[in-house]
Amino acid sequence: MHIGAPYRGIPDPVTSAFALRWELWKSCGPGDMDRFQLLFLSGSGLLVLVQSIRGWRMGVVRQLVNLFALVAAYGTAMAAGRLAVPIFHRLGYPDLLVSVITGAIVGAVVYIAVAAAGAILFQRTEHQSMGILRLGYGAGGSALGFAGALVTVWLSVLAIHFLGTVAQAEVNMAKTPEARRNGLTASPMALELAQFKHSLDTGPTGAILNGTDPVPQRFYLIIEKMTRVVSSVDSMRRFVSYPGTQVLSQNPKIVALQRDPEIARQVVRGNFVGLLGNPKILAAVNDPNLESLVRSFELEKALDYALAGQPPATRN
Repeated sequence: MHIGAPYRGIPDPVTSAFALRWELWKSCGPGDMDRFQLLFLSGSGLLVLVQSIRGWRMGVVRQLVNLFALVAAYGTAMAAGRLAVPIFHRLGYPDLLVSVITGAIVGAVVYIAVAAAGAILFQRTEHQSMGILRLGYGAGGSALGFAGALVTVWLSVLAIHFLGTVAQAEVNMAKTPEARRNGLTASPMALELAQFKHSLDTGPTGAILNGTDPVPQRFYLIIEKMTRVVSSVDSMRRFVSYPGTQVLSQNPKIVALQRDPEIARQVVRGNFVGLLGNPKILAAVNDPNLESLVRSFELEKALDYALAGQPPATRN
């Protein structure tokens, strides 16, 4: 059944989705779009289309129930994460890891339970008997699906921007003379993410992203500075000689971790799962005195000290 057939003159979600996609497509000149922008805009248009149709079929009430399920899952996940920390602290795992895993499990269970209850208690749009009621159910559900798809697209852009910034750091490090001498190269995934981020920044999403990114620009600046410090031997020496860095490096727990041969082997192998279960690392992470020392460390000042006299970074 064509969802827009009984109500001529009223735009259905399929038409609205294609119209949005067409407007986004027209906003870019033919020479301005690369494969990443084509992929992103096509995927975004498809998501908006699917979610609009799905929202129409589900109806506004079920969509509202799903929205409530999401909010409830987030709230219970936060509460469960806090409650789980003192209970599982004796296991020795980092408090943050325990909080995240417990919260994710509890949140997922709550969301599935509430969404399933809504599916049982409330009918779809096609099950509404009155024409005007069916129209309201479908249009409202479609509007919520459309809005939810736009939020998902926005979150995807933010995720690509964040991961692309980290990936760009890896790419920059691979270009240093030290990395080339040691035969180190950036991973294909890092190269793709860095190019994806650059494409979105220079495309039609760039202006929107700069105005709506909740992550402070200071964070991205710190990542860039860290990359420049790590890629230069002289900068690393200055960073290590910074007074605050020396206080951290001379802490007995930090010294013990640096000298532990098993930790060194796991780092070389890239066995980060094994590092998470290492008892010495767990003891250091859960040490309140060391946590306070790390929190008081002025990272940006140490980076500025290390980069003093170095030319500004250049962007590709």
